[in-house]
Amino acid sequence: MQIVHATFESGEGGTAVEILLELGVDIEDYKLIQSQTGDLLIINLLYGHADKIIDKLKGQFDFSTNEDRSLIIFTPDTVIPRNKEKVEKSKSRASKETIVTYAKESAQLDSNFIVLAIAASIAAALGLIVNNIPVIVGSMIIAPVFGPIAAMAVGIVLGNWKLFRKGLGAEIVVVAIGIIIGYIFGAVIPDVSINPALRVRMFPTIADLLIAFAAGGAGAYSLIADVKSQPLVGVVIAAALIPVMAALGIGISMWNLSMVYGTSLLLFGNLFSLLLAIIVIFYSKGLKPQWWYESTAQEMIKKSLVFLIIAVIILTIPLSVITYRQMIKEKPTEIIRELYKEQFKDQLEARLVSINTNPNLKKTVLVLYVPAKTRKFLFDQLANRIKERLGADYRVIFEVIPTNIIQPSLSNLDK
Repeated sequence: MQIVHATFESGEGGTAVEILLELGVDIEDYKLIQSQTGDLLIINLLYGHADKIIDKLKGQFDFSTNEDRSLIIFTPDTVIPRNKEKVEKSKSRASKETIVTYAKESAQLDSNFIVLAIAASIAAALGLIVNNIPVIVGSMIIAPVFGPIAAMAVGIVLGNWKLFRKGLGAEIVVVAIGIIIGYIFGAVIPDVSINPALRVRMFPTIADLLIAFAAGGAGAYSLIADVKSQPLVGVVIAAALIPVMAALGIGISMWNLSMVYGTSLLLFGNLFSLLLAIIVIFYSKGLKPQWWYESTAQEMIKKSLVFLIIAVIILTIPLSVITYRQMIKEKPTEIIRELYKEQFKDQLEARLVSINTNPNLKKTVLVLYVPAKTRKFLFDQLANRIKERLGADYRVIFEVIPTNIIQPSLSNLDK
């Protein structure tokens, strides 16, 4: 349920009431207070056609330039209704004006937006570099990334090019900030290596696109149902974007083409999936433009859906290849790597030269440095553990490079 406080010049309230009567609003759902200083109309938006009420009032009266008129829409915290059935029907979604206002305010490029974007990017970059998951999650909480995407989607659905461009501009700014800060920290901090936090974004999969699509749908649904609940889902949406932006900047600083390629795929894939999901939810939930923008909106929705669907399909091709490698081809290698670390207590893999695995032939070859006196049963144990995980018919071959420890005498060092 939402409530409208509309103020008019003295005597205009009667005309506004006539509009409500034409739309079938019950007399118990509005109150008109008239005075010499102006009229106040209070409307309980308990109907599915709440947007029509607001559009009719805005079409009849100029609220934007006339200082004697105003239109305030708010959601009460508690309602004790006389007609519970009406209130239940009114819970379908927030009014269009509420959603548009949220989109405009969230895509506003002001100092608050810039500061939050910088702070979130710093936290994301540092969290990725040191592989600190809580810090990365913290960056998602403060990142202002959902608002601009929502503004773009609202602009498309309502045929509002100005709002779309505003959201697009804000999103470009936050993406640029995330990449630049990631680059700076990647270049300044010495010995940055590819850790698990970076690796997972370096090799995106189809699952990442599905997660982004689900997050976009959840964010749009929460926004259109109740704007107050949006920040909770906004964290999930930020998870699909802000760490990826920072990872892309770090990849550029390392001149790692694989990371740049992978994170770029993930970033654009997530952006397109989020936007596609939000547009679909907004449109399916009945977010409609004012009638004079209807043809423009239909054209924008059609072109946007065609572009986004084609873009997602194109991005799916390389992501499918990476998914195959990650989940099918390289999965045995990851299992063997973890078992090796546990068996030889070599967490840094300093002695492991390579692992060559062929799932089709069910064969793996490990090349490693070990002390010359290493007992054979350690290799037998590792081979048995690998077979337990990958199958008894797996062939495990070790190519061992024996090493000797030499401790030079102090007298030789002095010379």
